[in-house]
Amino acid sequence: MHLHLLRHRGWLAALLGLLTVGVATVAIVGCCITGVEAVAGRSVASSPPTISAPPSTAALATATPSIDPAAVLANVRAAAAAAQGSIRVVVLDPDGRPLITGPDAGAPTYTASLVKILVVARLLALDAAGSLALSGEDLDLVQRAVVQSDDGAMSRLWDRYDGAQLVRHVATAVGLTGTRLPAVPGQWGQAVTTAADVATVLSALGDILDDDDVETLLGWMRSTSAIAADGFDQWFGLLAPVHGGMAAKQGWMCCVDGVRQLHSAGVLTDGRVVVLLGEFPASTSWGSAVRALDDAGAAVLAELPEGT
Repeated sequence: MHLHLLRHRGWLAALLGLLTVGVATVAIVGCCITGVEAVAGRSVASSPPTISAPPSTAALATATPSIDPAAVLANVRAAAAAAQGSIRVVVLDPDGRPLITGPDAGAPTYTASLVKILVVARLLALDAAGSLALSGEDLDLVQRAVVQSDDGAMSRLWDRYDGAQLVRHVATAVGLTGTRLPAVPGQWGQAVTTAADVATVLSALGDILDDDDVETLLGWMRSTSAIAADGFDQWFGLLAPVHGGMAAKQGWMCCVDGVRQLHSAGVLTDGRVVVLLGEFPASTSWGSAVRALDDAGAAVLAELPEGT
């Protein structure tokens, strides 16, 4: 069966499934002690160029007078502090230019499920180029890795197609400066990245993929399921129910090095990119971390009206 027909059928099936999904409450899950993230999901129907030396807040405010970066960053810091954590922030315009860049945008953190974006994007690109032929089973795994943030699907793809090489290629192709492979081979959730690098990847999807595959990947991200394969509620941060039209990938993991990761990164309908990477002590509950990401997402999106 033709590859695009398979994708469209998979998308339609996922869309029909989403119509039956109600808004779920946040599920509190146990910590991941192996480092292969405890959770991170995507759905099926609802909802940058490398930044090495971020411009000053004053410069950003001058370039985009309708946005107040200092106020946004202060609100994000307050949201994170309420949960004893930190949230790294990067916002890019549709052309990849920085609108808001937090002072810790280049600080390293574990990717959790955000690494799935790199793996899936590279697999779609290889398939489109004819360098490999994704089977129907492969396409189902790829979609589940994004929509349901299915860790089992991701692990099978990582092992089958050399996930380390897939990540390495994307990192080199788009010039990522803070992304590294996991120290323990196979523990893909412990790959390291930065908010700046995640924003770069999302902004550069059109350089990695052809137009059809960009729409396929963003469609899966836009269709993130309410509940992930492991039971975690994915509608937080940029996918909190009050926000609409966001194509986002979520990530969560605990408790390597005594830290809880909770990430939300996505693309608005007009092409702007928003990245929120949260780190909290393991003693902070998932509920508190989720509230922090929700508040941070609301603070950022409130400053990004249509046409900004």
